[in-house]
Amino acid sequence: MTTRALSTAPLGLATRAGRRRDTNQDAALTGPTWFVVADGMGGHRRGDIASRAVIDTFTHSTVLGDTRAAVEAACEDAHTAIRRAAAAADEPGMGSTVVGLVETGAGVVVFHVGDARCYRLVGGELRLLTRDHSHVQELIDAGRLTTEQARTHPLRNVVTRALGLVGDHTPDLVHVDPRPSRFLLCSDGLTAELGPRTIGRTLAGIEQPGEAAERLVALAFDGDAHDDTTALVVDTPTIGDNGRGADPEVGP
Repeated sequence: MTTRALSTAPLGLATRAGRRRDTNQDAALTGPTWFVVADGMGGHRRGDIASRAVIDTFTHSTVLGDTRAAVEAACEDAHTAIRRAAAAADEPGMGSTVVGLVETGAGVVVFHVGDARCYRLVGGELRLLTRDHSHVQELIDAGRLTTEQARTHPLRNVVTRALGLVGDHTPDLVHVDPRPSRFLLCSDGLTAELGPRTIGRTLAGIEQPGEAAERLVALAFDGDAHDDTTALVVDTPTIGDNGRGADPEVGP
């Protein structure tokens, strides 16, 4: 299969500050090498500075040879940049989650730290490629909580990994085959309001990635949308061969 570089892939970005927020603590990068969504920690001070530090770091990061090494190095540099910014501003507790994708010779690598997510729509099927680094996800894995219960759990915003904070900040990586696909990178503000079926139908039913991203954010704001909300939709390598249908099966 001949693939097209992600730097020329059709994409769309939509982001909006939560109803109860003065600033938008989400930030995004739309190529040419990295496609990234960063979510400054909403419960911590100066989350907007933290997410911007992540995006600035990835903007100046390169991929030479080993993709895993490049992702881990960029995340480590972003972690350090947040720590330095926090020290300079005398604002301890700054942090950010991150989710992103980068092209390799064999397809795409998705990476994340925290509870920002990546979904993939391919062949009419929506799949969640990331697994939240969060307290409620640990409860789900232990069989003590259902996915639906997790959406309203009082500790649903507590993450177990984040850049800039003390503790584990190692990214998880997922290698994805090069089939034509539609990817959604999003902050947890989106998934707090929309379930996978709504996300899947929206991604499948709207041709242009920009319109799909705008629609997802608009749907989130039909609800409470108290958190900042970002949707980055990337079609790769082409949009016409996606096999999208009106009601895709929602995978794990």
